Amino acid sequence: MFGEPELMAAHLLPGPKPCLIDSGPANTAAGLFSQLEAMGVGELDSIVLTHIHFDHAAGVGLLARWFPGATIHIHRRVAEHLVDPGRLIAGVTSVWGEGTERLFGLPTPVEESRIVALDDGDRIDLGDRTLEVIATPGHTRAHMAFLDDHTGALFCGDALGIQLPSSKVIRPSTPPSDFSLADTLSSIRRLAELGAGSVHLPHFGQSSTGPDQIFDQATDSLNRWHESFLRNRDTADSDLDLQRKLNACVEASLEAVTPVTRKGFEAVNPVWMNIAGMTAEAERKLRLSAT
Repeated sequence: MFGEPELMAAHLLPGPKPCLIDSGPANTAAGLFSQLEAMGVGELDSIVLTHIHFDHAAGVGLLARWFPGATIHIHRRVAEHLVDPGRLIAGVTSVWGEGTERLFGLPTPVEESRIVALDDGDRIDLGDRTLEVIATPGHTRAHMAFLDDHTGALFCGDALGIQLPSSKVIRPSTPPSDFSLADTLSSIRRLAELGAGSVHLPHFGQSSTGPDQIFDQATDSLNRWHESFLRNRDTADSDLDLQRKLNACVEASLEAVTPVTRKGFEAVNPVWMNIAGMTAEAERKLRLSAT
């Protein structure tokens, strides 16, 4: 993704009914297809999406075309955007700007008859295993994680944040437009109670922090970022000043990482995007309190 390795993972669950978790961006779909072919994957039974954001789902229309037997699974709330992605494209472009198509490519429609709308507690039959569907709102309202009941592997999307292979540090992921701090913390607690044997992140791969630690680590990181955001928002003179202040906090105390790791974090989930999501939530709360 973005021309760099190890920024976005699509997870393959092989077996009698091969399943792919997340498709990645549209402009990496051809490379993913070639890699699956090289691995001897001639067909997919299902493509399961953790959420609708372009880095996770924009490539699903192309993969659906190339794997005509695959059923596409996604949260019921956003299933319509796979059929007609027009409003979704407009929304993502409002965040990422003119570079949206260059960064991700654009999604292509999926036939409605191939889509299965998921609800919390659903189970996806993969033949030799079952995926348990777990609603995990917070990063976005329509976010889901998936637990493999055969291996204990937990595929948690962006519910915990980002942990790149070069570091054990987790950066929270709080994008606009519907990030919720309370929901994110609740979702992390729920995932922690599942007793997963391993935790797998789209950004990127199997967590380098054990399943007994990563949930506490994700909670602590999110709380520290949010506290720093609120503290600096109270003293900032402008949006630009807030970004400068929070960037300084990230470098000084919030993230003890190498420049290479920080470059990866900034590519996938830049500080300005976390600020935008936390700001949008703060403004929603202010509007609600005024009514």
